[in-house]
Amino acid sequence: MADPMEDASALISQGDAAGAYLILKPQERAEAGNPDYDYLLGISAIDSGRPAEAVAAFERVLAVKPDHLAARAELGRAYIAMNEPEAARRELATVEASDSVPDSVRETIDRYVTALDTGLSGGGTRIRNRLTVRAGYDSNINNSTSDSRILIPAFAGLGFATLGAGATSEEDVFGEVSGRTSLTHGLAIGKQLLLDLSASYRANSDFDQFNQGIAGINLGYSQQTPDHGTFAISAQAQSYWVDDEAYRYTYGALGQWTLRTKGLTDYAVYLQYSKLNYPSSSVQNANRYTAGATVGQSLGGPRNPYIYGGVYAGYEKLVDGNFDHLSYAFGGLRAGGEIDLMPKLDGYASAAIEVSEYDEPDPLFLEERSTIRGDVAAGLRYSLRDDLTLGGEVSYTRADSNIVLYDYDRVVASVSLSLDF
Repeated sequence: MADPMEDASALISQGDAAGAYLILKPQERAEAGNPDYDYLLGISAIDSGRPAEAVAAFERVLAVKPDHLAARAELGRAYIAMNEPEAARRELATVEASDSVPDSVRETIDRYVTALDTGLSGGGTRIRNRLTVRAGYDSNINNSTSDSRILIPAFAGLGFATLGAGATSEEDVFGEVSGRTSLTHGLAIGKQLLLDLSASYRANSDFDQFNQGIAGINLGYSQQTPDHGTFAISAQAQSYWVDDEAYRYTYGALGQWTLRTKGLTDYAVYLQYSKLNYPSSSVQNANRYTAGATVGQSLGGPRNPYIYGGVYAGYEKLVDGNFDHLSYAFGGLRAGGEIDLMPKLDGYASAAIEVSEYDEPDPLFLEERSTIRGDVAAGLRYSLRDDLTLGGEVSYTRADSNIVLYDYDRVVASVSLSLDF
């Protein structure tokens, strides 16, 4: 007569854990408590995707034979499969401390324990750096109208006004260097401290009065949940210079929720508050509020295409109510995607549109400003090696405003080289 345990053991050795489970499971009522049977049932259960049943079987083995190191190690593996790292760490540490564990097995256990220790501490500490140099052409470095003569309704009796140097669009070539450091420090399971530092400086060839510098810092905290995504909150600060002088300081906070589903769909919702301070023009100081949502989808396949879209809206309110002609509500849409064109070469494209409606009539143009801005961009990224990327991008911006001073076009074309370390 065939022995079910021998048959099951043979199937396990052949890699057919599901078949062994089908043989052993019907015997559980009669054989539960037999450590040899329970051990085989546990192995067949965990290797066929039933970790909870494996835990029960291995615990019965250890109730009879507490020194059964193989069962204890497999129990640790089952706890890992159930996403219970503390319990897994406890069982594997017991095995690791035993003098009778073979060296080959100990090496495997050590790797498990190290990985679990990292997981229990929230993933350890990771630092990523990126340095980018960029050069290109900009058709409108100051985002200004191309009309040199405009009619200002408040002074219509004086005829057309001629805009001075720097008030109309200027084209130039530019060079830019930027850097970013991101630090993630695990605090506990699913809990992380986030720090992001960034800075950039852009210099124009001829019009250095429009050189720009930006430096920013984000400090935040994230909490990952097993079923409900990740929640993060961060404090933000940024300084912005023009012509090597401070133009604007920004302080604020960001709250965000993100979720990736098993179908590789990404969802995100965010709320942001910013305090805008202009050191040389305090009448422009404002509070800005933004809310938005995005969704992205990985389409799978050999080229790994990914598409995304988003919507946002907000309000920027000046602190000084006497300048409410500069306060405005805004809303917009964004969409884009990327794809692997060939090994080491990625392509991407994006488009966005934003509508801005101002609260009060402009005192010079005697009407409330209304602007529709559209942006499109496309580019390529080529991996010269794992840590070095060559890029190229072309973008176009069109701002269509009922006030000619804010009506403009802009084309920017650039190449870049990025080093990750």
